[in-house]
Amino acid sequence: MPFQSLRAVFLLIVTSVVVLSSMTGRFAYAQGRLSELGAKKATNRESYRRHQTIFAPRDQDIKQISQSPQVPEVLDAEAREALGIPPQLLESDDSWSESEDECLECETFVPLISHKRATANVTWLPGTGDDLGIFSLSLSEALELPRYEGFTITPRFGVHYLDGPVRTDLPARVYDTSVAFRWFNKFNEKWSYELEVAPGVYSDFKNVTTDSLRITGRGLAYYMHSRSKQFVFGVVYIDREDLKLLPAAGMIMWFSEGSRLELIFPKPKFTYRIEKSEARERWLYVAGEFGGGSWAIRRAGTAVDDVVTYNDLRLIGGIETKHTNGMVSQFEIGYVFNRKLEYLSNNGNYDISPTGMIRYQLTF
Repeated sequence: MPFQSLRAVFLLIVTSVVVLSSMTGRFAYAQGRLSELGAKKATNRESYRRHQTIFAPRDQDIKQISQSPQVPEVLDAEAREALGIPPQLLESDDSWSESEDECLECETFVPLISHKRATANVTWLPGTGDDLGIFSLSLSEALELPRYEGFTITPRFGVHYLDGPVRTDLPARVYDTSVAFRWFNKFNEKWSYELEVAPGVYSDFKNVTTDSLRITGRGLAYYMHSRSKQFVFGVVYIDREDLKLLPAAGMIMWFSEGSRLELIFPKPKFTYRIEKSEARERWLYVAGEFGGGSWAIRRAGTAVDDVVTYNDLRLIGGIETKHTNGMVSQFEIGYVFNRKLEYLSNNGNYDISPTGMIRYQLTF
């Protein structure tokens, strides 16, 4: 009986030890797992803090910095317009700031051709008797090719109504028709260039031969020294019977935001702004101009085919109004001198007396 009691006590002790050992192991295991989970949570919290600090700060904004090269803005709006430079060639490229997801949602269609601007021009040089009078109307439409940056196509049409002279047999009207192909491109931030070729027919449409075909054009280089000074070098090909080529050289200077001097042969110009508002700007200017043209004609008296060339020099004063919707109007008055009329046959050449000029031009 005592032996059985001792045995029962021993079994109770052994059982208690086994149970306690099992519980201790499970507790240690659970404690280890808790420690491990706590460490992982701490690590995740630290990573999340770092993630938040880099990408999503709540108390400050992170400014994204472009790593792509940027073209410095060396020309203001007036400079670009004076040089005829497409604005997109000088604007900074911000395409780096758009994510791929955003670009997938962007409008990807690029038209083959689009309207850039249209110009209508009316010019009157009064004249009677032997003083040749000319009333001219011209229209042009500049078309852009967005897929070919800097490339434009400009068809032009003009008609000149001739008043006199009685001493020679000019037709009543002569016409200008042409299509200009122009390309502007940049070498780098300082240098750019412009090329243009414009085949056309200049005739009274009675003498339409090889004599009526003229190909004009120009090749110019621009050096952008600073925001206040630009240089221009090149040639202008006018393809007239008496004169084929003119040099084009000079500089453009900005004295202030509202004044500009273009010392460029053959068209110098000084412009001064007199008004600026939210709706429009007004500019006064004085300019010089080399005018005239060559046309293949059929002489009214003899029905003989010939080519006539008219040349003049013009001193012009004008006012230009620029509207915020892109429309630009110009009204000019001028003094026209050194006027000459010459024929290819040299039959009927003479000098014409000076006259005045009134011109209105609308660009939209």
